[in-house]
Amino acid sequence: MKPWSARFVTALHDALVFEDLNTLHYKPCNKFERFDTLHMLRALEALARFHASSIILEEKKSKVLGRPYLIQNEFEQYLDKGGYIESDVWFQQCAAGALEAVKMYSKYNSEKLVKQITKKWITVWNSALSLSNCSDRYRNVICHRDLWNNNILFRYQKIGQILIVDDCVLVDFQAVRCQPPAGDVMLLLYCNLEPTFREQNMSAFLNHYYKELKNILKHYNIPVENIMTDAQYLESAEEQRLWALIVCACLMPQFWIDEDLTTEIVSDSTQFENILSKDKASFIKKMMQTNADYREKIMEIFDEIVERYILKSPN
Repeated sequence: MKPWSARFVTALHDALVFEDLNTLHYKPCNKFERFDTLHMLRALEALARFHASSIILEEKKSKVLGRPYLIQNEFEQYLDKGGYIESDVWFQQCAAGALEAVKMYSKYNSEKLVKQITKKWITVWNSALSLSNCSDRYRNVICHRDLWNNNILFRYQKIGQILIVDDCVLVDFQAVRCQPPAGDVMLLLYCNLEPTFREQNMSAFLNHYYKELKNILKHYNIPVENIMTDAQYLESAEEQRLWALIVCACLMPQFWIDEDLTTEIVSDSTQFENILSKDKASFIKKMMQTNADYREKIMEIFDEIVERYILKSPN
């Protein structure tokens, strides 16, 4: 199996050392540009390799032990939820900041709709959190859960005068947790594709991942149908859509800003702490007031939450 991450070199007292992906010519895309088809296909293939590694390990250890072995059972204490819990101040600020932006900039900001949205907003956000738990219905794998642009690196091959993306690896595994693999797949699609393009090509991208996973597992004599059927995978993907959308709504407002502003914010610890845990709404609204492109991209995410999970909700 091709690598899905940088190769581990050694562990020091206070650091882990990995191979230098820069010398291997891997680099991220421009974070302000969405992936095209080829970049997404390579990213899905890397994600399939990553997920397959969990399944292969569990299947091998189950045979050796003579009983079912699950990574979650052995390493649960190390796989926490990070900021994705109802009581976490960062998550609360993400939800509150998004709601304030909806009230001001959404196409659904009439007085009547704002009341409906406000009533259901926190319930919708909190309901996404349970989807990040280990499932008792679907097979779980170690998921990345932070699949925005900068954590996905590509390598290119020159064919004639054109550079073609030919490989992809993932970096930054600080948010890993066991959950159904479709959670990562949907998050990858939501964080890195233009919404209309995403929906037009959703089936093709979902099928490409499943086919890649099937081919990898077949090499290790593991029928993918024994892990999850195509129907189970697609059902799980639709369930995990909410998780992907809410995580996207948490991450993108703080990442879709230019490097100079990022440096300015991070270097001012008081300002940084205020944005993260006290008043994210003011930051988001200020960005939207001064940057039309930022406003358009972020409101696409927030409005989709409204459209799919509030206005279409039977309750």
